[in-house]
Amino acid sequence: MSTNEADLEYGPTPENAEHEHTDIEPSIAWTFASWLVVAMLISAAIVYGAFWFFEGQEKSANRAAQVFPLAAGRVQERPLPHLQTQPFKDILTLRQNEQKKLSTYEWVDKATGTVRMPIDDTLRLMTERGMLPTRSAQPAELNDVILDSSAGRVAVPR
Repeated sequence: MSTNEADLEYGPTPENAEHEHTDIEPSIAWTFASWLVVAMLISAAIVYGAFWFFEGQEKSANRAAQVFPLAAGRVQERPLPHLQTQPFKDILTLRQNEQKKLSTYEWVDKATGTVRMPIDDTLRLMTERGMLPTRSAQPAELNDVILDSSAGRVAVPR
């Protein structure tokens, strides 16, 4: 845009004009920028101080390990009670042990002749020997389904 076009749209710019007075005051911007720099310097000092402190802690721990070299690589066991570190692995082991007990033969007590059998074989043998109760044919009138209606009446389906 040439100066003539700008002059036509906004009018001529006065010789002593500095800035648009509806924009931000420059002193406010400079004050904000200076406080921002101060906050950044304080933050950098805090971070540097934290690194300096923790590096000192590490150096003192290394010196202590050099004084007692046998204790440096030793892993000490935590006091009791211990928490579960792998609960999913523990439950998997439990389920596998339960499945093994239900599906294998094993002596429980040889002296008394007590043995553990797979559950499927046990049920089959007990059914063959008649040790489990079985259902007998029921009369037809007992097999009727009785429905309750919302009014509390009992209806027999047809």
